[in-house]
Amino acid sequence: MDSVDLNKSIEETVRLVLSKEELERQARMIHEVKSIPKSESWSFESVGGYFMPTEDIAKMPLARQEQMLVRNLIYAFSGVPSSHIKPDANIDQIATMQQLDIANVRFKIDEGFNSAFRALANDSLPLIGHFISVQSFVETTNMTPRSGRTRLALAAALGDKLQQYYDLQSKMETEMQERKLSLKDLVRQVRPWITILKVFCSMGLSARGKKTSAQILTHLDEIYQQLKPSDLELKELVDQVLDTVSSVYMKIVQLWTQKGIIYDMQHEFFVEDSERSNSMSSTLLAPEQCCHAYWENRYTLLPERLPDFLHPLAAEIFHAGKYLNILRQCNVKLTLMQTPLKYSPKEQAHVEIIRSSYALPGEKLLEVLKTEHHLEKHLANLHDYFLLQQEEFAEALLANCQEHWHSNVDRMIPEMLQSLLTETLLTIQDDPFKELLRCQLKDCDVATQLQKLMTHEHGEDDKNEGSTTSEDDGEPLEELSLSGYEAFALRYDAKWPLSLVLHSEPLQKIQLLQRVLLFLRYVQRQLSALWQAPSEGNTFISQNIRTAALRQRMLGSMINLEQHITQDIAEPRWQMISLVADKGQHIDELIERLAISLEECLRLGLLSGAIAFVRSLFTLGQVCLNFCGFAETPLCDEKAFDEGVGEYESEFGNFLQSILDLVRELASSTSSTKVDERESCQQLLLRLEAYK
Repeated sequence: MDSVDLNKSIEETVRLVLSKEELERQARMIHEVKSIPKSESWSFESVGGYFMPTEDIAKMPLARQEQMLVRNLIYAFSGVPSSHIKPDANIDQIATMQQLDIANVRFKIDEGFNSAFRALANDSLPLIGHFISVQSFVETTNMTPRSGRTRLALAAALGDKLQQYYDLQSKMETEMQERKLSLKDLVRQVRPWITILKVFCSMGLSARGKKTSAQILTHLDEIYQQLKPSDLELKELVDQVLDTVSSVYMKIVQLWTQKGIIYDMQHEFFVEDSERSNSMSSTLLAPEQCCHAYWENRYTLLPERLPDFLHPLAAEIFHAGKYLNILRQCNVKLTLMQTPLKYSPKEQAHVEIIRSSYALPGEKLLEVLKTEHHLEKHLANLHDYFLLQQEEFAEALLANCQEHWHSNVDRMIPEMLQSLLTETLLTIQDDPFKELLRCQLKDCDVATQLQKLMTHEHGEDDKNEGSTTSEDDGEPLEELSLSGYEAFALRYDAKWPLSLVLHSEPLQKIQLLQRVLLFLRYVQRQLSALWQAPSEGNTFISQNIRTAALRQRMLGSMINLEQHITQDIAEPRWQMISLVADKGQHIDELIERLAISLEECLRLGLLSGAIAFVRSLFTLGQVCLNFCGFAETPLCDEKAFDEGVGEYESEFGNFLQSILDLVRELASSTSSTKVDERESCQQLLLRLEAYK
């Protein structure tokens, strides 16, 4: 740049600066207070940074007072500072106050106004604080980045509703300019807005701070529910706001329940998917990945992200999307719903839509399991094999494994037991799924496994589900002292998607029943064999009436203990399971019925609330087995034999009496025992009383 151009640029810059200063000087002269003439009735007061003339109210005629008060009220209702209406708190503070504090703010009208005017206007003054709070919330939310979609939706909804209020203000101001607005008319027109803005204020305050979408929606719904039934117009207004604000969250719910897709970029939804992908479609899993454990762990539920008005539908919402994804993984075609989902506390139409979206995949899933995967046959297998209700199977299993039952578990070979089980199953001709039945050796007794189950510590390690042995808590089998008949257990390898219903939890419960029933059957078999073919070396047993009576008592008690579990408890409940599997409409009906039935079988059949009963039951059975061993031992002295029988008679009677005392105590306890448990105990007492 040459020197001429540089000088010209400097001159223009100086000229601009001087022009600006000149403009400021002239502006100060224009606004100079001393340049405005004064009269006796006028003074000047700074209002919001500007100077406005105020007249001595006391010297005004009433008509003039009324018009001036109307003007001041219109300004105040618009959030504009008024020279004659002032709060006892700072305006900026009102904008950030809680509702209780806003209610305590007092707006005072200049005492120069006529007392009747002031009394008429006083009731409408709370409107000012509520409007300031609502307006502040709307403006602050819109100007704050990352306010959240629900908070922004609330600000937009309140802004839209305030437009009617702004229209009213404009109308009143026009009427005021035309001198058609009296103080009475003004108060009448703004009176409905006092309650409306109070409610809007409460809605805005409920969304301030670090509130989640669920918390905001819950507060808004509570505000609606607290309104009086007689406030029809106000309830309608709040219903419209809630409908608008909840639409963002309800769209997430709709997408999940009707498509099985979670589109939740701001982490507002109460279900989180651990398999979130970049695309909105799911990728099919390999067969070994798609199992019950996978679906149990895939989704994380966060109840604090669910609005209270959706809590009663939480299970339906969750399972609707989950079952849609399960069907998708199973390559099942299904016509999906496309029904818009909104929340309106007045109509509650969302309830039926959500329930329909929940019913659709649940019904289809049950149908697929029944028609394509023969669910009812698998349930029948559990009944026949685990409850030993297939007599041919039960007798063949006891006979084929007879020589292994007495061995210690550390001497038993799982592969050999599996081979014997397979040989036993060959006698079953009409079961195409019998190969799913496997055997395993447990490393704890039934009472310990039951106790672990009760304390939510699984008796089996999930990692060992595919093997024929289980080493709970890492204890080596060599250290165990269980006999084969105590350690032997059945396992059912249900494949996906059957394992959605027949997974480890119900199978473990029915396995507990199977272990007890197998033990009782084994003891019965030993006693029956002794009765039918006594040892040739012992000639006293066939002649001793006392011995025969004791053996009959033992056999009768074992039979009745088994029948109590199977006939009194398990059988009627399994019939209910079969009925639901046949007539049920939804997969959750079957899952729930299976869980309830097995829980009742354990609680009522094994008295799971009293572990001592299970231990006593096995002790009683062991006394019977010891007696069988004693009776088969050759003896030369009849007196010694009779003394031995007397000892077993006393021991058996004492243990049976201790069981009866425990059951009797549970049957009579009304504080710690449920009604069905007391009834079950009374049934068992009737069965065992004859053998004490």
